[in-house]
Amino acid sequence: MTLLRSLSVCLTLGFLIASPATLLSADKTLSRLEGNWSLTSMTKHGGKVSISETLLSQTKVSIVDDELRMDKYWQLLPKNFNPQTKTAEGYLDGDPGYRYSIVLRPEKNPKQIDLLVTGLIPQSEEADLSSSELDLLRKKQVRHVGIYSIDGDKLTICFDEYSVNRKARRPTNFSGEEAEDHVLMVLKRKPRE
Repeated sequence: MTLLRSLSVCLTLGFLIASPATLLSADKTLSRLEGNWSLTSMTKHGGKVSISETLLSQTKVSIVDDELRMDKYWQLLPKNFNPQTKTAEGYLDGDPGYRYSIVLRPEKNPKQIDLLVTGLIPQSEEADLSSSELDLLRKKQVRHVGIYSIDGDKLTICFDEYSVNRKARRPTNFSGEEAEDHVLMVLKRKPRE
């Protein structure tokens, strides 16, 4: 292959990956998502765990520019671990919230979203992180890959929750049941104040 032809192929591939139309479409979609949202449902662990409405109502979600802010994130943690049976009960713990940088690919089917963790809410919580955890945040290495759907004032996101130490598995549907690590969140836009 000649140098000129190689250059032409590289330029064509670069245009297909991030064409101006694709970037404009993602930017338009992001601006449609801006505002405050209510978390109406959240299921985890392959749909086996649903977070109660009472807990969800305590969570504030907003999207501004290209950042999603969630002031509380519900973790399912084990308690009463039995070493003989290797089983444990689960309980929900309201972790500090997260700030995510949003990357959209609205041209994909289903539409794709990447959420890159950029910080904690409140930011003072970052003081409790180890240097390696802080380094992951600063380098935006905690990436949740997922899919999304917008239907009027309803935003549905399904994503892979654990994606630091292994290759994340992007969901292909909105069941939340494809993998144990998939989270399905449904949000409803709050009226503008």
